[in-house]
Amino acid sequence: IEVDGPADGWLAVPGDGDRFVWLNGTLLGRLWSRGPQRRLYAPAPLWRTGANQISVLDLTHLATYVEVHPDPDFGPTEEYIEALPTGV
Repeated sequence: IEVDGPADGWLAVPGDGDRFVWLNGTLLGRLWSRGPQRRLYAPAPLWRTGANQISVLDLTHLATYVEVHPDPDFGPTEEYIEALPTGV
């Protein structure tokens, strides 16, 4: 992927699978089809002006492309309701 200049970004590898993602040799993390996180943070210091190398190790399904986004996607949220102990 070529960029005009370093900036923070979020990488996504759409599809169903279990993947590890590297940016210019630095492991960003794991994307798992079960979630919840759908994008990995790629901070500006890891990007280079011009060409950048993104490597994906896909353990289940073949990844066909990578997306770069300006915002995170942490997946759906759930509401946590704490149960009160009985007799209180």
